[in-house]
Amino acid sequence: MHVVGALVNLLLISACIYAMYSLTPADHPYGYLAASFSLVHGLLGLVRSYTEEPDECGRTFMISASILEVIPLPLANIEFYLVSDQSGVALVHGLSLIPLFYDMIGKMGDDWDSSTETLKDLALLGNIGSTLYLAIKDGNHLYFGVAATAFMARYGAALADRFVEGLGAQVATLGNAGILALMTYALTEG
Repeated sequence: MHVVGALVNLLLISACIYAMYSLTPADHPYGYLAASFSLVHGLLGLVRSYTEEPDECGRTFMISASILEVIPLPLANIEFYLVSDQSGVALVHGLSLIPLFYDMIGKMGDDWDSSTETLKDLALLGNIGSTLYLAIKDGNHLYFGVAATAFMARYGAALADRFVEGLGAQVATLGNAGILALMTYALTEG
């Protein structure tokens, strides 16, 4: 059993339950969608941490992790922009999910191409920049936290993996839990 993997997946599941309890699908459908998908990923990760075989659900988990690298921040941005005075910008963040589909198709068909990773990085950096813009414009400090957590989830995870192999996945999962928790708090208390 991998204790650290189980703990970070429990944190992700907890953040998802907090989001799904606090947000309603009618009022915040995009935040609820991010929490729902993350919950399934967290449960899959928790089950994987208790198995003896490291490749249990390997391809499924790889695709799920790839999706989770991309969707929390754009869906959070859609929610943030819908409650701001610039709700028309929300659709742009939905369009930033398009590189994800190319990445999924490549990973399902063993035709993975590194250019999809570059597209995902560009989409994520655009979303981080947009979150920072809205944080400054609306003066909401929680949005800064969401942007910093998203940056840590993607790039901090890659850095952590260089020092300790396997630690990057835990950092990414922890970062996604932070994005969900901060998004939920910003939408309900902000």
